[in-house]
Amino acid sequence: MLYQASLVPSRLAELWGLAPHWIEAVARRESCNCAWCGAKLRARRIARVLLETYPTGDPPTSAASVAAWVRRAEAQRLRVAEINQIEGLHDVLRRLPGLAYSEYQEGAEPGTVVAGIRCENLTRLTYPDESFDLVLTSETLEHVPDLDAALREIRRILVPGGRHIFTVPVLPDVPATYARAQLMPDGTIVSRGPLIHHPGGDHGYPVFTEFGADWPDLLRDAGFETTVSLGTASGEELTQVFVCRKS
Repeated sequence: MLYQASLVPSRLAELWGLAPHWIEAVARRESCNCAWCGAKLRARRIARVLLETYPTGDPPTSAASVAAWVRRAEAQRLRVAEINQIEGLHDVLRRLPGLAYSEYQEGAEPGTVVAGIRCENLTRLTYPDESFDLVLTSETLEHVPDLDAALREIRRILVPGGRHIFTVPVLPDVPATYARAQLMPDGTIVSRGPLIHHPGGDHGYPVFTEFGADWPDLLRDAGFETTVSLGTASGEELTQVFVCRKS
């Protein structure tokens, strides 16, 4: 596994107020690439939770890999929405016949196709109600201007019992989730404090929400049965995966 200590830009660490041990934890999360498939640790953790959540066979057991899992009949029956590409998993997931893959493209009308890729906006998805068994996202919700609308839309497109498996950056010692920025009707962004972009700090995608320790409770308030895999956020471990089941 290749650990890239310099992966976190100094400007991002400065704006985020990251202590050195947090910088190391974020770098581990975004590197430690698998020598075989190249997937970073964050993607591999999603894969692990996916295999544990959807066992296959008789008796049901976790597949050895996502590559093996996508060939199983149980997986091939799933209707899956991958919203924004999950690097390290997408090329395998695209083998699922029930995969609907989309990307957000600024200025594109949701539901249209640009350069062969369907465009969707998490705050106003064009998919019908109860059309998916599983929604997958990673490092996406923090960039959505209206978090509540995104959660409502994800819940809307899931069937009863369907799941949203995802990651967001949750830092330790931050007790409450809060809005870092707000998108105004005229398209301008009003920031509450320094405006942060991922991945570069000053460049990339703007961050609208910072997630704190209360995040699982907020997900439950939004109507999801929520479990957190791989422990709570700490200075050593920042690679939690959230599993939200529509009740």
